[in-house]
Amino acid sequence: MMAIQRSISLSKGDHYFRPDVPIFVNRAVEAFDKIEHRHDFLEISYVGEGSGTHYIGDQALQVHQGDIFLIPVGVSHVFRPAAASDSRPPIVYNCLMAVESIRPLLQSFPGGAELATLLDEPDWQQYRDAFGEFRRLFLKLYDAYTTKRSGWNTELHLAVLELLLYLHRYRDEPSSTAQEPISPGMEMALHIIHNRFHSPITLKEAAELSALGERQFHRKFKSRTGMTFIEYVQSARIDEACRLLRTTDRKVADIASSVGYHDITFFNRLFRKKTGLSPREYRKETGQAH
Repeated sequence: MMAIQRSISLSKGDHYFRPDVPIFVNRAVEAFDKIEHRHDFLEISYVGEGSGTHYIGDQALQVHQGDIFLIPVGVSHVFRPAAASDSRPPIVYNCLMAVESIRPLLQSFPGGAELATLLDEPDWQQYRDAFGEFRRLFLKLYDAYTTKRSGWNTELHLAVLELLLYLHRYRDEPSSTAQEPISPGMEMALHIIHNRFHSPITLKEAAELSALGERQFHRKFKSRTGMTFIEYVQSARIDEACRLLRTTDRKVADIASSVGYHDITFFNRLFRKKTGLSPREYRKETGQAH
């Protein structure tokens, strides 16, 4: 029997990178018409929504929201939905970087030589976004690349440094950077905080998800995040409000409601406390017309 030859295309960085920006970021809704490919650049992919299959190298992996892949130069891969009629295909954020342009940046940065070892990984790596760190970073990367506000190139490079730092920690301390093991319930609580903005999540509910008492959960949560539960929830919701103010023309009251605040006076006060600006001032500063 003749072996079936897979068609694998070559993606070249010249197609994506600008002369002064060796980084490219996009958001792709994966479909069956996507062609398996390899590339001459490093790619870091984050499954932001949905689920499906990632064909990478000689493996087929089921992937879900929160999966991260480091894909070295020359490794073939493609994301595909679970089925042709899938209503929730994988939506993947991709950060591409030209290895030989990023290497000098890392080597010139204090401690960057350690991070540079990620550029030479011979094999692909898979990680899980246990605490929402990667989701926030990929949203920041995508926002910086697509809006191209003043200083966006600097913002992009700083976010890439932060991304490589997190991957370096996860690679060297795969069980997490925390001293205590990750609780699946804690991961679920953090997932809800970053995805269920429209309705409240209480400390009691989060503790129950983690199968912990409220006091124990609060202690573990603060140890991991550096914030109290309420501070963290408020920060996550104001971060989402900032994103909506930058990227949409929705009314401030509508945005406040969508991130769980129906008292506009309280929202405005909290927003100013977190950002130093009112929502309208923030929108004006970041260049989004109302």
